[in-house]
Amino acid sequence: MARRLFVRPLPPPGPATLSPRLGHHLGRIVRLAAGDAVVLFDGAGGEVRAAVRAVGTRELQVDVGAPCEPPLGRSPRLAVHVACAMPRKAHADWLLAHGTEAGVASFRPLLTERARRAPEPIAHWRRVLIEACAQCDRATLPALEPAATLAELCAGPLPAARFVAATAPLELGPSDASEALLVVGPEGGLTAAELELLAAAGFAARSLGPLTLRTETAVVAGAVRLLQAPPSGAAR
Repeated sequence: MARRLFVRPLPPPGPATLSPRLGHHLGRIVRLAAGDAVVLFDGAGGEVRAAVRAVGTRELQVDVGAPCEPPLGRSPRLAVHVACAMPRKAHADWLLAHGTEAGVASFRPLLTERARRAPEPIAHWRRVLIEACAQCDRATLPALEPAATLAELCAGPLPAARFVAATAPLELGPSDASEALLVVGPEGGLTAAELELLAAAGFAARSLGPLTLRTETAVVAGAVRLLQAPPSGAAR
């Protein structure tokens, strides 16, 4: 597949000049050259074919063609939403990048008793999501939801399929719902009071296996478990 470039909004057919950030990255690092085919995507399902006209030191010029029919990018079969206590720095980047590749539809940072609040680098996180979408040929960009406490999360709209990663007799498995919400706590785990709050809000406690996982690993493992194709006729 041709290299995918995130551009919002998508330019109309004809010559177009892309942003300096894209021009520097693609010209100096990726080494795109005139004539190379690319696909422009807007993260909302829109895709168009394009060809590189010229690569400058601060911009990239392309000839925009027709929309991709059928679309080249793919989307997960299930909308998996994750609310989690975000780890710090590189671990948060890893969580967002690999969660995107695993198929997570949205990420919501959680404020918990054992996770201290820190400034959220939204612009940086958004770039991580964009790069992951381009890398894995994903059609839609995951949403970054505002940070919330567990009480705020439980008071909002919730899908019928909602789970919390915890020590439990039942393991998390594939879901045949159209959307699901998974809560993952911080490295120190959720407190008993927080687990009770989630249980009262209808969250089912599910194990992610016998090993103790980091928050970022738990997010990816949980998303993969939910997105596995459910057995035919399985009841959930």
